[in-house]
Amino acid sequence: MNNRLSSLCRGFVWLLALVLTTVMLPGFSLAEPEIIKNVDPAQPARTLQLEALWRVGGEDEEFFFGMIVDCLTDTEGNVYLLDNQLCNVEVFTAQGEHLRTLSGEGDGPGEVRIPQGLVTLPDGTLGILELFPGKIVKLNHEGEPRGTMTLGGNGDPQTGFVAALRAEIRNGTILVAAQHSTLTDDGQDRTQYLARISEEGEELARYREASMSLNFNNPHFVERDLLPAFLLASAVGPDGQVYVARDRNQYAIEVYTPEGELVRVIERVFENRKRDERDMHRMNALVDAWIQGFPGEMPRDLEAYEPTISEMFVAEDGTLWVQHSRSGHDLPPGILLSFDTFDTGGKYLQEVHFAAEGDPAYDGLKFLPGDRALLIKGYVLARWASRGAQNATFDEEEETGAMEVVYCKMNPAP
Repeated sequence: MNNRLSSLCRGFVWLLALVLTTVMLPGFSLAEPEIIKNVDPAQPARTLQLEALWRVGGEDEEFFFGMIVDCLTDTEGNVYLLDNQLCNVEVFTAQGEHLRTLSGEGDGPGEVRIPQGLVTLPDGTLGILELFPGKIVKLNHEGEPRGTMTLGGNGDPQTGFVAALRAEIRNGTILVAAQHSTLTDDGQDRTQYLARISEEGEELARYREASMSLNFNNPHFVERDLLPAFLLASAVGPDGQVYVARDRNQYAIEVYTPEGELVRVIERVFENRKRDERDMHRMNALVDAWIQGFPGEMPRDLEAYEPTISEMFVAEDGTLWVQHSRSGHDLPPGILLSFDTFDTGGKYLQEVHFAAEGDPAYDGLKFLPGDRALLIKGYVLARWASRGAQNATFDEEEETGAMEVVYCKMNPAP
């Protein structure tokens, strides 16, 4: 039974719930949150050209990437790339020179097995988010172990288990998306949540949560219930405010104070995109990988539409950048992705197009400080596979080849 539970945790069995209720947990306040309703952008769309300064991976025989799922830079501009499959971090200078490889697969000091994210902790150390058991493995920038930060629970079946799904740290605010599970007679009770924690892993504020009961004897995959929006998209602003996608089928972003008070909801009139045949094939392949530990057939209910909001980022000036279900569709020739931008008050500023070669069904864009960005070839499938579906099999047309990372400068289009 213990081996089975361990396998289920690694395979993200948290997706196999029968009952799920999502609730808001704003801080106590007598004031109603401000509702910002947007229809059209205040300014016409603009285009940024992604100029490739250097690239690594792909056909380069020197570096082979498994699944690059996250990245960050340090104060010197060095670029850190987290590989979920190879369980390491490759470090490059801002000029593309390889500096070192950090961490590795294992259970020893500084090692990881199912890394999900990369953060810089308030004390300046590098943190690698480990899926299960949920923790942040700390290293200095030379790769020397600096201990761990445990995210609640201690692995005891009576107190439960914690899986860490996502993390972001900014100006002292440590935001984590995680799941706490406890055993029942026929399965598990689980709570997925988005919270701010201390440097010791203690929870300080909880913004959203979703509770579920999982029955091992009669499992059922219901996508809408099992992937709440707050697990897919959230962000921390430079002032510590937390931005959270409210619902998978609604263009609505909640804005919380660091203490957990809901102060604003940003809305935009939006028609969500319906999934096509390729989308549905991909989701079925991912589900097949997630549930492969269960014998027999399992009923599944997949959504007809993509999640409305897929990524969010807050720039240093407080501008909110939002990637949505139409960001890679119906775009002008030569445009890879588009983002909506909002000012600090929630006003819809404009749509920003990124001109670059690539396929938005596979490739992703990660913003770096200043006018730099990483174009990660194969990021979309890698990010999904990292969440417990490493063995997902796709048709030949879904194979993207070796992953490649392109370090780019964002230039105004002529």
